[in-house]
Amino acid sequence: MVFFTPFLFAHSPDLSSLMIYEQNGKNFIAIKSSLAAFEGEVIYIYGKDSYNTPQAFNDLAIKHFGKSCFIIINSDTIRFKNPQIQLGHETTLFAELENVPKKIFSYYVKNIYFKDMPNNQCELILSHKDLPQKQFILNNENKHEVKFRVEKDNRVIEENVNLIFGTNKFILVGCILFIIFTAFIAIVFIKRKRKNIS
Repeated sequence: MVFFTPFLFAHSPDLSSLMIYEQNGKNFIAIKSSLAAFEGEVIYIYGKDSYNTPQAFNDLAIKHFGKSCFIIINSDTIRFKNPQIQLGHETTLFAELENVPKKIFSYYVKNIYFKDMPNNQCELILSHKDLPQKQFILNNENKHEVKFRVEKDNRVIEENVNLIFGTNKFILVGCILFIIFTAFIAIVFIKRKRKNIS
């Protein structure tokens, strides 16, 4: 299961992940999805002939990122510094977050980067040293946004969000259901094939 989950995310344009985390005293954002998902959005927004080199594609993908991803902490809009994109089968767009306050009282994240993909879902992972790690699903139902506040005991309280129980249970259940569905389709296909042969 551990190896199967990244495979699902890397191959499906409807699935993506967004992580906000701290590393060496700095804060970063990283968006991961399939290259097809990034290409699909760039072509949909800017047109099929909008780029003819990898660098031109990168520039458009980053431009779209600047217009579709928003973070507000303690009522202050957070700016993205030096956004970059690493192209590959699984493509990653990342940037440093500027002027993140040391003490966080409220948090708002909106990511509509892949909103034009049907049935798109984005797993949002928030990881800060002074807060418990939380996971959310951003989708059409919650308008791809999450708002929460931090109380005195540092517990994160969600407001109108799709919380994933604070664990990887959602992903595990999704993988199990996918395997069951795939096995069911395979059994039906084999039975039909045998029936046609006889």
